[in-house]
Amino acid sequence: MRVYLNGRIVDEKEASIPVSDRGVLFGDGLFETMRAYQGRIFRLERHLGRLREGCRLLRIPYDAPTKELGDAFDELYRDNVVSGDAYVRVTVTGGLFDGSRTLERSSRPNVFMLVKPFEGYPEEFYRRGMRVVISRIRSNETSPLSGLKSNNYLCNLVRKQEARDRGADDAVTLNAAGFLAEGTSANLFMARRGKILTPELSCGILPGITREVVLALCEDYGIPCETGTYLPEELRAADEAFFSVSTGEIVPIGEVEGSRIGFRCPGPLTARLADAYRALVRKELLL
Repeated sequence: MRVYLNGRIVDEKEASIPVSDRGVLFGDGLFETMRAYQGRIFRLERHLGRLREGCRLLRIPYDAPTKELGDAFDELYRDNVVSGDAYVRVTVTGGLFDGSRTLERSSRPNVFMLVKPFEGYPEEFYRRGMRVVISRIRSNETSPLSGLKSNNYLCNLVRKQEARDRGADDAVTLNAAGFLAEGTSANLFMARRGKILTPELSCGILPGITREVVLALCEDYGIPCETGTYLPEELRAADEAFFSVSTGEIVPIGEVEGSRIGFRCPGPLTARLADAYRALVRKELLL
């Protein structure tokens, strides 16, 4: 497999970063995961815009040049995928550790991109819905890392493992105040009495690109929608629920803590939004 590293396309076995990189030592850095449809990345500029904002907040000197990364993707897609959909990840590290244990940096970040054939979620998730549990590990909505796609991702991996250990597919996180936040790698939505509900950004959630699309689709299609603070009991009592995530699009949730959600999965609003999302992808990417 070929990869992009600091402006060059190289064989994966030749790609390396120093062991003294701040990303290795401290988990210092950011990433973006995207989906490409038949060789075209959906909402590339929105993903890179979020990456730039994260770099600004963490004082990483990197402006995520659209043309350079887009050209790198095109070459890697031809080398690694050839046809069909692709998984794309861009990672930015904090650069070499020079002894400073602050956000002051004396070197450029290391930047690399992976592009490989898209595998996606199991089809059964879309048929029966994902089985989720409420994680016992809460998130901290006051953390400076809340809302960032930080390379320091271990808490989400621990929550994902917790879900697996409890016989579920994923976990839903509560914030420190006890309100619903998000999944381990996706934003959370519910439907109740014909209205879409999703946690607001102040709950400490990631400002998801797919979440943004879903909110816009609700407005376009006249589907009532609100953001707010919700308790876990409201997820259990929902008529429908789903995750939104760039790689998986809209993924139904069929069960929480062993109890079914609603009468059928996917529910009508979930199915309608999933169809609308795919139609928007085809329209924007001219597929």
